[in-house]
This record gives sequence, C-alpha cells and structure tokens, in this order.
Amino acid sequence: MSITLTIIGGGNMAKAIVQGAIEGGVLDGSEIAIADPDQASRDFFIKIGCIATESAQELPESACTLLAVKPQIFNAISAYIRADVVYSIMAGVSTVQIADKVGHNRIVRIMPNLPCSIGLGAAGIALGSSASTEDAALAHKLFLAIGVVVDVQEAEMDAVTAVSGSGPAYLFLLAEAMIEGGVRAGLSRKTATLLTQQTVLGASELLVRDAASAGELREAVTSKGGTTAAALQVMLQRDVPKAIEDAIVAARDRGRELGKSQGG
Repeated sequence: MSITLTIIGGGNMAKAIVQGAIEGGVLDGSEIAIADPDQASRDFFIKIGCIATESAQELPESACTLLAVKPQIFNAISAYIRADVVYSIMAGVSTVQIADKVGHNRIVRIMPNLPCSIGLGAAGIALGSSASTEDAALAHKLFLAIGVVVDVQEAEMDAVTAVSGSGPAYLFLLAEAMIEGGVRAGLSRKTATLLTQQTVLGASELLVRDAASAGELREAVTSKGGTTAAALQVMLQRDVPKAIEDAIVAARDRGRELGKSQGG
C-alpha cells in the first residue's frame, strides 16, 4: 500500500491525529509515515502499524505532508518537504511563509486543540492562496475523526487560536478556582475536585445539546436572590466577563506577534 500521508514531528497531537485516522477508518496505518526523533514515540507509531523514521530526510514521498513541529524547527526541516499538499498545525506560521520555503502554494493551515487527544477536539481550517477544497479534503477527514471542524479565512486563524486553541486553559483555570473555592467553603479537596469535574462536563454537554444559548442557560440556573445570583454578582462586580473577553483578544494579538516574528 502506498504512503498517503507523511507527518513531520510527533507529540500528543500527532498521536491523536494518527489514532483518530486509523480508528475512524480514514487511513490505514500502513498509509502513514512519520518522522519523530523520539524513540518512544516511534515505537508507539510502529505498534499501531505506521512507518516511523528518526528524521524527515528519511521519509518516503507522499501526496500530503502534515507539519506537526514547533515553528522554530520549521526552517530546519523545510528542505525535506516534497509533498504536493502541505498541512500545518504550527501556530503563527502563515501559508505564505510555508509556501516560500516549500516552493508551492498548496498549503492548508489547521489549528486544533488539546481535546483532540480524546476525540473531542475543535479545529479551524484555512486554505492557502492556491489550495483547493479537494486539497483540504483529507485534513477535514482527519480532524472530523477527532472532533469538530470549522472552515475559516486565514486572517481569522489567530482568533481561532485564541478561542479554541488556548480555550481549554481558560476552563482549566476556572476549574482550579472552583476547586479552591469549594475547599474554602468547607469541602474536602477530593470532593471539590469530583464535583467540579462533573459540573464542567455536564455544563459543557448541556451547552452542546441544548438549543438555548449560553446566556439563556445561565439565566435558567440563576434564581433571583438565590445562591447562583450571589456568586454571579461577585463575578460581575469584578468584571470577570470583560476580563475573559480581553484575555481572548490578547491571545489573538500574541498570535499575530508570533507570526510576525517568523518573518510574515
């Protein structure tokens, strides 16, 4: 069987993509070849049926290559990219910057997030100037196998990064605060942690399944003069919603800065 997809770089995201592709029937393991300098990672990919090499230079030719390296590594491996279509999950590196190094413009940029590792990810996909929807077809299949996909313009990718790419960290920070608040309120840390975990899970599922908006769901939980209202009053007095909005804009702006630092 010929190689359909080569991947340069490893890590948890590459593992999630490959596992999702195989388990979802998108690709067979034998159609994937990956270059990863870490021996333990190579052993993982070999175990699930892929070809694994130590360096990008050793990879076979393929129609599509996925770049799963840190942006600062890109220049070092760009000479070994020979695919007709290049997918990139590098933050802050534009399709123009990638095209300049690989010699063509059939570039598809993707911004996934950490929950891809459990099949509940969110990914934004943007086409480079010469990339077609056919070029992006495999990328859509790969990321739909591990979550949801939204098509955006490349100019929106820094905003995607700010909302969903960085977004899990915002919820983790909220969960940390809820646990600490529960402990201050008199619960054991174990109980506060379990209640917070299930509350975040349940509220997230409700937000996805219910036709009501986030605001409408918040109002449904909040009784006038009740405990929820007391909690929300403190958050509103301290302008927590505005702080979150400002944080997302700051993340977007930092993404733009990182892109400029890469020469674009």
